[in-house]
This record gives sequence, C-alpha cells and structure tokens, in this order.
Amino acid sequence: MLLRVRVSIEGSEPAIWRLLELDSSLTLDSVHEILQTAVGWRDAHLHSFTDTDPYKRLRPVNGRWPEPRRWVPVDLLEDSDEDLPETDWTLGQILTTESGPLFYEYDFGDAWIHRLELTGSRPAPTTAPRARLLDGARRAPLEDSGGIGGYYGLLDALADPGHDEHEDLKAWVAWTAGPWQEFDPEQLDTDAMNNELALLFPAETVNESGHGSQPLIQELTHRLPPGIRREFRSYLATANLDGPAEVDADIAEAMTAPYLWLVRRIGREGLSLTAAGWLPPAVVREAMNELGWAKDWTGKASREDQALPVLQLRESAQRLGLIRKIKGRLTITSAAKRLLDEPTGLWLFLARAIAHRHRHDSRRDAVLLLLIEIAAGKRTEWDDYLEAVSFGLSALGWRTSIGAELELRTVQALLSEPREDLLNLGIFDDRGGLEANTVTPPGQAFARAALHS
Repeated sequence: MLLRVRVSIEGSEPAIWRLLELDSSLTLDSVHEILQTAVGWRDAHLHSFTDTDPYKRLRPVNGRWPEPRRWVPVDLLEDSDEDLPETDWTLGQILTTESGPLFYEYDFGDAWIHRLELTGSRPAPTTAPRARLLDGARRAPLEDSGGIGGYYGLLDALADPGHDEHEDLKAWVAWTAGPWQEFDPEQLDTDAMNNELALLFPAETVNESGHGSQPLIQELTHRLPPGIRREFRSYLATANLDGPAEVDADIAEAMTAPYLWLVRRIGREGLSLTAAGWLPPAVVREAMNELGWAKDWTGKASREDQALPVLQLRESAQRLGLIRKIKGRLTITSAAKRLLDEPTGLWLFLARAIAHRHRHDSRRDAVLLLLIEIAAGKRTEWDDYLEAVSFGLSALGWRTSIGAELELRTVQALLSEPREDLLNLGIFDDRGGLEANTVTPPGQAFARAALHS
C-alpha cells in the first residue's frame, strides 16, 4: 500500500511542506532517511518520532491518561526504558486512518518538529518507487539556525542591509549553505530530490553517483557525509561533467605550448644546468621571450631564480613527470619523448598527471574539488575557488593537527602548485594576482579529461 503523507514543519509561515507517497511497509528508520532527503536536512543531529503533539498538553480521555509513544534509533534506546526501536515499526502500523498525525523531531536543540498527516492511500503497483515526492514548497531551514524562530529572524536580518549583524550573518549563511547550492528560501528542486530518494533503495538503482564513467568523482562522492553528498550530487548534475573532454590538435598545442617548448628545448640529449643548479641564462632569456612572458615581467629575466615563470614551469614539468634532474642535467622522461610531436597526447598526459601525481591525500582531494569547479565553469575569482574547495575539504573531514577546520591560507598552500600547472596551460591567466578569469571551454574540457582519467 502507498500512503500519501503531507509533511510540514511546525511554525513555518509560509509553510515549508512536502507531499510524499510512501510505501506503508517502510520502517521508521527508513522514513527518517526519506524525510532528511525530501525536506533537505543534512542528518547531522539526533531525531525521534512520537504520536503525541509536542505543542499540546496531554489531557485525560474518558478518565484515563493517554500513553504517548516515542520511537528512536537503536543507539538511543539505552537512555530510556520507555522508548521503542524505530527499526521495528512500520509507517503503516502507526499512521492510519484511525490514528492522529505522527510527529518527527530533528535536532533536539533547534527542535525542528515535522507534522506527518495521512491524506490518502492506494494499492502499490509493482513498479512504484518506495518513496516519491509529489509536491512541496520551500527549502529546509539552515542547520543550526536556532529553530523556526531563529530561522525567520535570520531571514529578516538578511533582508535588512541596515541590520547590525547583516554582514556577519550573510557570511555565516554563505559558509553554512556552501558552494554547491545557492541559498534561496523559496527554492525546491523536486526532480533532484526524487533522484536522491531513489538512491536510498540500492536495489532500484544502478549508479549512485550519476557519473559512473568518472571513478574519481564517484570515490569522492561516497566519502562525503550523506546529507552533504546529496547537495554535491545535485551540484554535479548541473556542472556538465559529461561534456566534451577533448580538444582539437591546434588548441592542445596552444595550451601545452610552455611544456612543449621546454621539453623540446631540453631535447633527447638533455640540458646541462649551471654550477648552482639553474637553467643557463641564455635559456632563461629565450624562454621568457619565446613564451611571451618578458613583456609583462618587470624584473630581470636572465636568471632562473629571478624569472619566476620559468622556474615555475621547470618545477611544474618535473612534478608532472615530463623532465627529471640527474647529476646536474635536465633530461626528458620516456613519456615526454613519446609526446614531443603529439600535442593532443601531451594535453591528455598532463590532465591525467594533474589528477593523480600527488604525494598527500589532502592535496589530491583539493585538486579534484578544484577540477570540478573548473569543469563547472561557474567561478570567476580565485577566492571563490578557494572557498568552494575549502568547504569540500571540510565536508570530507580534513582538519588541522589540532582538529580545527582548514583556513583559506592552508587551502591556498595545497593548491599553489596545481594552480601553477593550470596557469602554464592557460586555464587561469592571472599569473601575478589572486583572480582567475572565467574559464574557457578548452579549460573546462581539460578539467573533465582529468576527472575522467
């Protein structure tokens, strides 16, 4: 049997509500997961179910006091001898035409009370999903916003630029909502929520990430907490990650030009460094002129330690596996030798190298999150990329040695070398500053190729 259930958050005005069609055989622990998904919570707090309205005082009925029932997760049963296990009771047992509404409380501090009312039922076709969102209005309140009163107070402050805490609360909302969903109190994406509801029942779906051809993204997605994971998948669905992941040969040659110049200049015979371990001054000057960097460089351009773009290019080529330093000489790797005259192959080699050649897992995750943002093409300033990557790293559980969240300067350090690689490829073109212009389609294609690798 399919039950049509209207769910509304008590005290919300205008109402935050959902109309769901649910299989009556679902146990309450599954109903909890469905409510988290359909309403849009992050499942970061405790919860319980009860058949008694928390806002009404109990009154005797026919001289007898009713006994309220409360269903909780198994790990909370040890705190009470009266509570019932939510795993042992189905929705059909509790929510019937004879019963009153069922109440679901999420976050015992903020006390988000959800009222579940049965509005109808019908026999379940064999192909019917076990949970489906039919209709609804408005997104869930922000986590930890202080209950329904605190949430509406927050909305009032956001709407009033003259409010004493307007800017601070605006920043808090931006960080709490995160980079993968724009905060809009009126927004509700029914299709995205139904996709997530389907994923709650693995037997009914094949691919949980929606990007089965991209194992790097799939692995990253599975490591996120379930509530954040839903937001991430919705963001991925809008990021066009399945778009073109290749470019024409002439574009590949233009993007890889600095690396092609360097490996060709070193050549198959190698190149001797100075006694101090630097590129010869003549090669440095040649690089600055040939690659067009001299016209924008205000300092000396004859020594590698003073011509930063050349030094960064050499270090990048070493990191990415194109060249190596042996006994005072630079030599090109066997991979570089194969790709001396294949710009498209070099382009793809560099995409794979940027995604995989990392010594630390935190940098690897940071680079993958950055590549996703590049592929999406929605950011225009470097600070926005840093904020997005920082949020993702926090969601993945990365912390400092003392358990604190990573500061932006730490994220900047994690991305400093990958950013230089991307600068050399022309994906970002502001070498001297902290801004990153809108990424071009070839830059997006490069990021997709890296993520596909």
